[in-house]
Amino acid sequence: MNNMKRFGSLLIIMCMMAVLAMGCGSADPAAPGTKAGEKVTFRISWQTSPAGDKVNLELLETFKKTHPNVEFVVETAESGKYPSKISMDIAANNIPDTFFYWRPEPSYGVDKFIQAGALADLSEIKNESFFKDKFAEYAVNTSTVDGKLYAIPTGYAFIMFLANKEIVEKLGLKIPETWEELVNLTNVAKAKGYIPWGVSTKPFASGWERPLGYVFDRFLTSRGENGVLNAFAGKAPFNSPEAIKAAEHLYDLVAGKSAPDSTTLDDTQATSKYFNTEKAVLYINGTYGLPTIKPELLDKLVPMKFPPIPGAADNNPIQDKDLTEVAYISSKAWADPVKKPILLDWIKFLCSQEFSDAKVYKNQTLTPNQDLKLDPTRVAKILIEAKSLADPANQVKWPLSFANPERKEPFYSVYSEFWAGKYTGKEFAQKLHEIFYQK
Repeated sequence: MNNMKRFGSLLIIMCMMAVLAMGCGSADPAAPGTKAGEKVTFRISWQTSPAGDKVNLELLETFKKTHPNVEFVVETAESGKYPSKISMDIAANNIPDTFFYWRPEPSYGVDKFIQAGALADLSEIKNESFFKDKFAEYAVNTSTVDGKLYAIPTGYAFIMFLANKEIVEKLGLKIPETWEELVNLTNVAKAKGYIPWGVSTKPFASGWERPLGYVFDRFLTSRGENGVLNAFAGKAPFNSPEAIKAAEHLYDLVAGKSAPDSTTLDDTQATSKYFNTEKAVLYINGTYGLPTIKPELLDKLVPMKFPPIPGAADNNPIQDKDLTEVAYISSKAWADPVKKPILLDWIKFLCSQEFSDAKVYKNQTLTPNQDLKLDPTRVAKILIEAKSLADPANQVKWPLSFANPERKEPFYSVYSEFWAGKYTGKEFAQKLHEIFYQK
């Protein structure tokens, strides 16, 4: 779901339409009962991809083996069009019975879907054996809004922070464990002709946002009245002393330390051109980016923790990790006495080991299971090593998911210039304040 960022503004308009449509229209009456063996049709939707389509279709066939009377009508759309498809369905009161989508946060309009009454409240399953203790605590918390469970967690990612240990050793350094060592590595690498960060600095790219989130989380902390999430939501200032300190530390870490053409490359292209060719030292992106790293390079990589920063407010172990996909049930289908028992079985299937294994090993999508153990013969060792660092760390969230979508484009423009070294830390903090803060 990583490519859905740029559609936020359109979604807001469509979600407002959804609220009106759902509020003014009357729900369809529940379907009458059906005779044993009579066909029951479910509309299901997801964002299309070659690997994902294949796995999802196989999973539908698996489910139908125990539910032969079920027919699935599959509706897909490519990444650039899928958010619009779902929003228009909801605005037209024509929502699929079940669909895979983004986690329930404002950035992609799901808060408006909930407000419109389009999504089923699934709270009644929270204490059922197939669900309780199945998923990591953060996954259940993210799927819960105002105390009600609206989603089944089906996919997650965490941010991998990797260093090429051979290059680090050539520079006469060790893998950094402190803030000073990390900044020094970027300085020495640049001085000796390497690119410190093998990332894209193109608007809406994924990896380059993560140092910003980590540094600001350290100084502002994640939540709270003046926390980083409230700052990006426009509810807290960016020109506070703490925010300025964060921006100044971020400047030391990233300014002028990406490739000269990094603004023209996407994440995959930047990885291919600089990290895979060992011209760059550091890699940072989600686990979804691992397939873009060439296999022969994997044994040279070391996963790192993002280090504490002297003087910061929160120096506990932190990890950017979150749901990247959840499954929703429409409130209309959940209220249908014929469909609900089958949908309950569908939810049980989504919580099953069979579903998790298919996602992990066939689609290379991690599932947020509490007990997820990766088979070392089926996944890269670096993923297992990185996961061992990510699992016990405190979750921090992608801060842009709390931002007004209309403010993202001006942010990315300024952030790109900041990476190029155009602004000092203090100037960057002021720019953020002008973009986000709503008095």
